[in-house]
Amino acid sequence: MGYCVALYFAKLLIFDKVLGLGTTDPLAGFAAITANLVVSFYFAKRGFENVARIIKR
Repeated sequence: MGYCVALYFAKLLIFDKVLGLGTTDPLAGFAAITANLVVSFYFAKRGFENVARIIKR
């Protein structure tokens, strides 16, 4: 699921915004919520891992 979200955002940012080669419809509804959750869980997971590593010392 994370790879799908990463590919979507890469296409959106690189091809559409930077190179101006196309247009992509914005995510809406369930797809938008799912993409936001995937991204936020990834960063939250890494944050919790780093805090746990600091506390473990």
